[in-house]
Amino acid sequence: MKSGKFWLAVLVAGIVANVLDFVVQAQVLTHAYYAKMSVMKPDTAIGLYVFADFVAVLVLAWVYAKVGSIFGGGMKGGATAGFYLGVLVSFPAYHFVFLMFKEYPYALAWINTVYGVIWYVILGAILGAMMGGTAPAPAAPKAA
Repeated sequence: MKSGKFWLAVLVAGIVANVLDFVVQAQVLTHAYYAKMSVMKPDTAIGLYVFADFVAVLVLAWVYAKVGSIFGGGMKGGATAGFYLGVLVSFPAYHFVFLMFKEYPYALAWINTVYGVIWYVILGAILGAMMGGTAPAPAAPKAA
């Protein structure tokens, strides 16, 4: 985790994450959904969102560094890990948000779930390509 490749991958993926979120969350979804919700805090400093994206990428890179051998290295392994981790994070999170907030539409829960999975796949692919990795772990032998 302390290698230069790791930190460079986090930096590049963090920049991509912020660009993706600026376009999707701050532009498309803000005008379509968030601007109409009274529970939103429009005065939150943009730097907090930028920092949060880098933290999310750092966590993804850390987890991928720990379990990446299961998925394999390179872009394909990173994207595969990103898919599974994206489902793990996005599906329950956005559906709980829908359950907790009156003005959060169910359609937005699904939009953010799908976007979250895509986000993780893209960033996982970047991390996998930049961090490298090992071959997939061998399958456990089948019981006779």
